[in-house]
Order: sequence, then structure tokens, then C-alpha cells
Amino acid sequence: MSVILFVASIPSGAFAYGFSATATPLLLIRYTNRQISPVLNFIEIFQNVANILLNFRNYTKKSLTITIYGVPGIIIGSLIGAYVLKISVNEAAIKVIVYSLLIPLILLQASGFRKEISLDKWKKVGYLVTFPVGVLYGVSTISGPPLALIINNQGLAKEEFKFAIALLRVVESITTFSAYITLGVFSSQVIYYAVVTSPAVITGMLIGIFMARVIRQKEDFRRLVMSFDSWISGYGLSFNLGKVVGYGMIWYWPMIITIVIDLYLLSRYIKKKRRLLKSY
Repeated sequence: MSVILFVASIPSGAFAYGFSATATPLLLIRYTNRQISPVLNFIEIFQNVANILLNFRNYTKKSLTITIYGVPGIIIGSLIGAYVLKISVNEAAIKVIVYSLLIPLILLQASGFRKEISLDKWKKVGYLVTFPVGVLYGVSTISGPPLALIINNQGLAKEEFKFAIALLRVVESITTFSAYITLGVFSSQVIYYAVVTSPAVITGMLIGIFMARVIRQKEDFRRLVMSFDSWISGYGLSFNLGKVVGYGMIWYWPMIITIVIDLYLLSRYIKKKRRLLKSY
């Protein structure tokens, strides 16, 4: 488990999300969703608080507005998601639906399309946009890819992005943690696993923070986030398809197709950037 959580902590340090999205599919090979969700949720509380402290000075009015008006949907959704986990609904089927809808949107963003929601409109619909993200987190502790897509679409700088997503994820992780305790999902073993794996988690986050500082261009960071989202979402779709329909290598075709499309879009982005640099 420590090795998996070490690897999963690297994107958390770099992007301020991605811990559960990376760790969950791998841990589900051996554990159940109900066993690992409280552990990942408990660890993420500390990760998200750390990311807020690291990026607090970089907040702006825009990033605060996005988070404040997204919080109500996150809270209500997380509470409902935690209850869904308690009554043991088929989480794999929910994830298949989410990833199937999410991957085309991520790849559309990677191709250069972006539709920013004005702050005035966000104040009216922000909680509706974040509500399903909260439900997904309460069920699986995964919310990074859809939440990153929403925030990334607003054109925030790297530091603004990391602050906004960390603040929203602090709210959802604490809300879900409270619901897990109330519903009896949380146990003392959660604290034990969190303590035992903490050195691996901290080391992974430090490596991720260093990697993020190397990337200085806003658009390069944004594009890297989308590639990470598409690859991990493709894996999540394939893994959960296998759980719903039956394991078999055929279900990894969605992941392979997603990676191929993203690599093509990424190569096109790199070529375009090189042409722009040559023109200066």
C-alpha cells in the first residue's frame, strides 16, 4: 500500500489533486471500496490543508469566488455520496458513467476548446456544477479529474488553480470525513494505515511540489493537467468496466484509445508552441 500511496502523492503535490484518482483503481485490486475510501479520505484532509498553506498567498478574487460559490454543492453532494457508500450501491457502475462523460470533455479541452463561465453566471450555477462532483467524492473519494476540468476551464494561473482546487477539496474531504464517522464507515484502522503510510505520502508530495515548480508557463501547466486527467480517467474507465462487465484485456481499449488521442493532441500542442517560439 505504501508504494501505491507514494506514487499517488506525486500528482497531489504537483497539481493539488489526483491522489485518490491514482490510488483507488490500484488499491481496489486487493481491497473493497468501503475499506479504502475512509483511509484515502483521512489522508487527503492533511494533503489538501498542506496545499492550501503552500498556495495561500496566490489566491485572487476570481479563485475565491469560484470556491465560495462552489462550496454548497460540494457539501451537499459529499453528504449524499457518503450515504450512497454506506448503503453499498454499485460504485463501479457510477464511475463508468462519470468517466464516460468526463473523458470526451477532457480531450475536447486538450484540443484547445475552452468555454469559460463568467463570474456572474458562476454565482448562480456554481453549486449545481459542483454538486455531482461532491457525490462522486463521497462515494469513492475521487473528484480530482472533474473538479480540475471545471476549474481549469476558468483559465486560472497555476498558483490560482492549485489554491482553488485545494480549498474545495478541503471542504469535501472534511464533510465526507464527518459523514463517514456519523454513518459508522470510519474505524480506528484508518488512523493506523494513515500513520504507517505517512512517510511515503509526504515524500511523494515533496517530489510533486518540486516538479510543479519546474513548470513555469501557465498554458504548459494547464496542458499537463489535462494529459494527467485523460490518462487516469481512461484507466479508471477501463478498470471499472472490467468490474461491471467482467475482467478481460478487451476492456483496456478505452484507456489505450484515450492515451493515443491525448498523445496526438499533445504532439500538436508542442509543434504549435515550437512554431510560435521560432516566430519570435
